[in-house]
Amino acid sequence: MGKLRVGIMGCGGRGQSHALGYRQSDQVVLAACADTHRPAAERMAQNYGVQAIYTDYREMLARERLDIVSMCLWPALHCEAVLACLEAPVLPRLINAEKPMAPIYGEAVRMHEACLAAGVPLTFSHQRRFGPHFAKARDLLAEGAIGTLQRLEMDCPNLLDWGTHWFDMMLFYNQDLDPDWILGQIGCVDDERVFGARMETAGLAYVKWPNNVTGLLTTGHGTGAPVTIRALGSKGMMDVDHGKVMLLREGQAWERVAVPAKPVPGDDTTLHLLDSIACVREGRESILCSRNALRTTQLIFGTYESARRRARVVLPLKIDDSPLLSMLEKGQMRIPDWPAFLTEDEERQGFELLFDGHRLQRWQSVPSGAWAVAGGILRGGYDGAGGLRTRRRFTDVLVRCEFRLGSRGRAALVLRADATGRGIEIPLFDDRWEPRERTSTGGLAGRVAPVADGDIGASRWNWLVASLKGTALSVSINGKQTLACDLRDHPDLAALASGPLVLRAEVGPFDVRNVMVRQPD
Repeated sequence: MGKLRVGIMGCGGRGQSHALGYRQSDQVVLAACADTHRPAAERMAQNYGVQAIYTDYREMLARERLDIVSMCLWPALHCEAVLACLEAPVLPRLINAEKPMAPIYGEAVRMHEACLAAGVPLTFSHQRRFGPHFAKARDLLAEGAIGTLQRLEMDCPNLLDWGTHWFDMMLFYNQDLDPDWILGQIGCVDDERVFGARMETAGLAYVKWPNNVTGLLTTGHGTGAPVTIRALGSKGMMDVDHGKVMLLREGQAWERVAVPAKPVPGDDTTLHLLDSIACVREGRESILCSRNALRTTQLIFGTYESARRRARVVLPLKIDDSPLLSMLEKGQMRIPDWPAFLTEDEERQGFELLFDGHRLQRWQSVPSGAWAVAGGILRGGYDGAGGLRTRRRFTDVLVRCEFRLGSRGRAALVLRADATGRGIEIPLFDDRWEPRERTSTGGLAGRVAPVADGDIGASRWNWLVASLKGTALSVSINGKQTLACDLRDHPDLAALASGPLVLRAEVGPFDVRNVMVRQPD
C-alpha cells in the first residue's frame, strides 16, 4: 500500500492543526486543501507542503483521488460537506471531521448513517481521549483506584461547542455505555454564538447509565471558568484537567499522579490523526468513530429536548431538530434585547451612549436600510455592504464598543469621516490567522500595521477602544493595544478637523452593541 492521499477542507485554525498532525506521519501525503479564502489555502500549502490549492472543496473532491479527507469547517457546514465526500467520483477511505457534529441533531444522524451505509469510516475530533492525562484517569478508574465509579461531575462554558468534549469524557470514563435517560434545563439570555452556532448561556444536564453511574454537567460559567472533571467512587475521588490528575484515596491525602508523556507536535489532535491513519491500514474502528460521537451528541440535544418537554428524556433520542433553535423560532424561549446602559463607572468617566438599543435616530444608514436594529444590537452587512454614520460630528473622541463579525468578515470604524464615509479608518477583519500588514485589524488602514494581534474571534463579541486626540491615535482590541501613532506622519489625515463616526460593513454580517463615547484623557 502506497502513501495515503489527504485533502483538507477549511484552512483556518483547526485545518492548520490537522495539517500539522498529518505532517508527523510518513504514511500520507498532503495532496490538496480547499478554502473559500484563497490566502488561507495558500498559507497552508506553503507551511505544510500541500500539493494543490482549491477555493471549492467540491472541485477538490472531483479532481483529487483522496484516501482521507479532513473536514474543518463551521458546524452549519458539516453535514453538507460530509455528504459531498460520499458523492465524490472516488470514495475516501476515511473522513476525519471537526466537532461538534452539527447544530441540528438530524444532521448528525444523517452523516453517521450515510457514512455507515457507504462503508466510509467517519471520526470526530473528540481528541481528548488521546490526551495523556485524560487517558491516565480512565486507566485509574478501570483499575479501581477510587473503588466503583458512582458519579461524574463536570463544568464548561457551553453544551454544544465545549460540552461535546465533556459529554464524550463521561462516556469514555464509563465504558462507552449507552445512557438510560437525561434530564436537563437551559437558559438563553444573550445572543451567544461560537463558530456561528447558537449556544445556550447556561445549562444543566443530569445523565443516568444502566450501571447506576450518574453524570452532572453544568455550563454558563464563561470561558475563564475552571473546566475540570471530577470522578467520585466508592473509595475516593479524582480530579482531571488538561495538565494534571489529582487522586484522593480513602483515608489518604490528595496526591498528584505522575503522567509520563512524550511531547508530540500538535498534541492530542496529532495523536487522533495518527491513530486514524493506523485504523485505515489495519482495518479497525477508531475510538473517535461517528457511532461514539453520535452517542455524545444525543446528550447535547437530549438536554435541549428535556428543557423543551420539561421532563426527563429516555434514550436513544428520537428527534430531528435542535430543540434550542426550535424553541427560539417559535417564541417558546426568548432572548431578551441586549440592554443599552452605562455602568456607574462609565458614567463617572463621562461616557455617553450613542445607541439606546431601540432606534437609529442618532445615526444615518448609507444606503438607507443597510443597517437595522434587532435584539438591542446594531446589525449591518446582512443584505450587502453599507455604512452607519452618526448625525453628530466629532473632533477629539474616545469610542468604546463591542463588535462581532461573520466568517471572513470585513468591516471598519472610521473617525472624522468625510461626506463619502472615508477618513481615519481602523480595519476590523476576521484575519487572525493572516500576517499582520497595513490592512490588518486594529491598524491604520493602508498606512500602519497593528503592533499586536487583537485576537478577534469570528462570531464572538470583541471589545474595541479607539482614542483620537489631536493627531494622537490609539486603538485597543480585547485589551491589547494594537496601534499608537501620530497622524502628523499622514498629513492628509491630520488635516481632517472633524466628522461623524462611521461603522462600515464591507463583507458579511457586522454586529455592534454598547456604543459609547467621551472626551479622551
